[in-house]
Amino acid sequence: GAIGSGPYTIKSVSSGLSTIVLVKNPNYWVNGHASQIPAIAQPAHIPEIVIKYGLSHTDRLEDFDDNTSQISEVGPSSFKQIISGFYDKSEANGNLVKSYKVLGAFYISMNTQRSYTKNLHFRVAFYDSLNYAEELTIYNNNYNGTPEAYLELGPLSPQYGKAYYNPDNFPLPKQNITAAIQNLTIAGDECHFYVVLPNGTKIGDTSGTDLSSHTFTITGIAPATTLETEQTTLAIDSFAKVGLHFTAAYVTESEVADWTSPSTTPHFVDLGWLPDYPDPIGQQLIPIYDKSEGGTFGGNDAWVDNATLQHYFSFLDFVNATTQIKDMKTVSKIVYDQYAYMWLPMPYTYYFVQPYVHNFVYNPFGGYFYNLMYISYNGSSSNSSYATHNVNYNTLALNDLIAGSVIATTKFF
Repeated sequence: GAIGSGPYTIKSVSSGLSTIVLVKNPNYWVNGHASQIPAIAQPAHIPEIVIKYGLSHTDRLEDFDDNTSQISEVGPSSFKQIISGFYDKSEANGNLVKSYKVLGAFYISMNTQRSYTKNLHFRVAFYDSLNYAEELTIYNNNYNGTPEAYLELGPLSPQYGKAYYNPDNFPLPKQNITAAIQNLTIAGDECHFYVVLPNGTKIGDTSGTDLSSHTFTITGIAPATTLETEQTTLAIDSFAKVGLHFTAAYVTESEVADWTSPSTTPHFVDLGWLPDYPDPIGQQLIPIYDKSEGGTFGGNDAWVDNATLQHYFSFLDFVNATTQIKDMKTVSKIVYDQYAYMWLPMPYTYYFVQPYVHNFVYNPFGGYFYNLMYISYNGSSSNSSYATHNVNYNTLALNDLIAGSVIATTKFF
């Protein structure tokens, strides 16, 4: 709603925006009329919300384990530590985690308008050589080994349902080194290069350029997270199995702003696209495959330019669902045949939430809703582990990694 009309107002903001305190809005328009409005708009139950941004990993872990904070975030490699260190051993289990699938697509794009990656067989070779199963394992939490991510066949997400997501039942991407070598051989003959495989075999046009002596680059956004670094390293190791050598580079967002044409966009880009609202056509399919969305200001980092797709994009987002579903059978096949992206695992959004915090409701476009949560526990103050750890039932403390816990964005940087 308009500024000042919501269930909370800002009480204070610290220097550097490291801490923001919200308090219950005494003038919220719903006050006194909560039974007449949708549940999502109900007034605040917890009088004060304290949000701490940019805390160190150690602080986020320790604050949750000693009950200083009620909601926090840590990486998958720290799940075992935060759960085993939880102050109430009877609650020290996976139920502390609230995990949610996210709409969107993470990928390594292949520039369809530049040399080598312009060749379809060259792109298929990379698509087949990437070890997708290993890429998923980097998201394994170390508590029960469950990956905090899932594999999908982009650009759409399975949450949209079978009519939109992969209606032709194409297989999820899977490493196939034999197929990769076959396609790389064809690409070499077509583009006049050869590659020396790890076993010494030369494939392609042996009278052409030795592509094994060339180093390609996967470009991501700085600063790279630990997960992104692991992800890129696994990709580089995968491509080495077909004799192609890579390095990783990370650039600032200001440098990404120069990606306004195919020639200024790197051959291989490690990025992703998250929709602003749940529209499979207008918010995921078109941004990642429409030629007008190429580069910086869209999601089409591969600079796909397919005439048939452009024809469908001119009307597909403006027709009824029945027509969309019928046309998606055709569109899905054309999209699949582009092989313009290697689809990386989509990470879950997850939070550690204290057991006495109830009605934690998450929305992929708005984060979680402070006004819906309330605090309660069973037992008296003399025997409750929650009470003995100095819980203030008038305040909710959050340790957040990202502002407002909102993950929806135009382009994932």
